[in-house]
Amino acid sequence: MATTLKPKRKFTTGAPALSDLERGEIAVNTADQKIYMRNESGGNTPANDQIVTVGGFDANAATVDDAIVMAIALG
Repeated sequence: MATTLKPKRKFTTGAPALSDLERGEIAVNTADQKIYMRNESGGNTPANDQIVTVGGFDANAATVDDAIVMAIALG
């Protein structure tokens, strides 16, 4: 049986806010065509975490890896 992943989605430009994601959670921004993740860089202090870009897609310079990342993220 297949498992469906449903990342959070954002339809306007820009990264999600820190408060939008739990630690380790991913989000897909369809306007920017990027994938973001809340990085646990704060150690035991979640307020010091940050949102990082883990993938992006540029149709003019896309690699096979970029296409795979977006296909997995978008289902």
